[in-house]
Amino acid sequence: MRKTGLLSILALILSVALLGAASAGAPQLTALPGSVVRGERVLTTNGCLNCHALNGKGGTRGPDLAIPSKTAGTPALFATSLWNHMPAMLAELGASNTPPPALKPTDAADLFTYFYATLYFSPRGNAARGGTVFVEKQCSTCHSEVLDTRARTSFVDTWMDLKDPSIWAERMWNHATEMDSATSNRGIRWPILSDQDVVDLVQFLSTRAGTQGEAYSFTIGEPELGQAVFEDSCANCHSLGHREKSKVDLLSRKGPSSVTGYIAAMWNHVPAMRRQGGSTPKIKPGQMPDLIAYLFAQRYFFEPGDVDHGKKVFESKSCATCHQTQRNATGAPDLSKSVEAFSPATLTAAAWQHGTSMTRIMKQQGIAWPEFKGREMADLIAYLNSTRIVRVASVKKIH
Repeated sequence: MRKTGLLSILALILSVALLGAASAGAPQLTALPGSVVRGERVLTTNGCLNCHALNGKGGTRGPDLAIPSKTAGTPALFATSLWNHMPAMLAELGASNTPPPALKPTDAADLFTYFYATLYFSPRGNAARGGTVFVEKQCSTCHSEVLDTRARTSFVDTWMDLKDPSIWAERMWNHATEMDSATSNRGIRWPILSDQDVVDLVQFLSTRAGTQGEAYSFTIGEPELGQAVFEDSCANCHSLGHREKSKVDLLSRKGPSSVTGYIAAMWNHVPAMRRQGGSTPKIKPGQMPDLIAYLFAQRYFFEPGDVDHGKKVFESKSCATCHQTQRNATGAPDLSKSVEAFSPATLTAAAWQHGTSMTRIMKQQGIAWPEFKGREMADLIAYLNSTRIVRVASVKKIH
């Protein structure tokens, strides 16, 4: 499925990528990131908008979810914010006799994907800046017609759909080989773009086509589909987390922090790709959003953490009291036996699924609800994953 909206441009995807280890007797598996489409469904069907608004529509008791929080700039920080507010949210639901939504880890992954794909990484486009970029990057040398203010039907037909940055990226990518040859023949240096440049250029092109500058939209891709695009078009030269002599491991390098950042990075890499392979691989119409979503998800939702500091967090926040030393009395699970790798999404799901019982038991034990700050959540996740017992499927001999 695909969703197109008026949500701020950068959108992308994100998706929350969960590492999953199967139960005893099953092999360890890696789950693909969540879905933007399913995430929106989770948001609306679980009553979140009874308390929260989204772009001004919905409840008023909680903050508008479309307004990014400065304290939730990463998945771990977003999970921290949700975790710290869990007692207050549960009390609010209890006062209105509303049962809390029992989010599964997959639901939480989809919800995280929705927020990060549509709300949290959105540099605002500016048509005036885009016009400056268009000239300074020498785009106008080959495309002078864009600066012609006289209305022409062919011009509108050509540029109208470039309101969508993913369509812009797809079209430019498929013509990159020809464009590289043209710039070289004219003695023009290949324009290096930032994510902000991409947003501003799309905004500028949108206004040149006679549309409202604020009316751009973004096609949000699905990472599951993007994996196939990567394997068909990119895997000959690139890998993700696998070190091979003949390939560039994209996860070994610092990556962009936004989807439009990936658009810019792909664009900037064209000359080097041509020197290596002669031409850039063409992709089919509609595949670029999925590819960008997949690339972004592979990196962004795996935050590195400090295992040693995470152990201190586990002990100082009294997590060890319920999950280790007094596990028989509290009934808390042995976290080392979790069949799923821990992530911001799994901890968020756990808080929603077990928050009510956790607060009751912690009150009985005289333990305050643990609150996290800074990188504590990321470090805790790293520690918890370091203690997990990873099960591998056993192979039965056939006689």
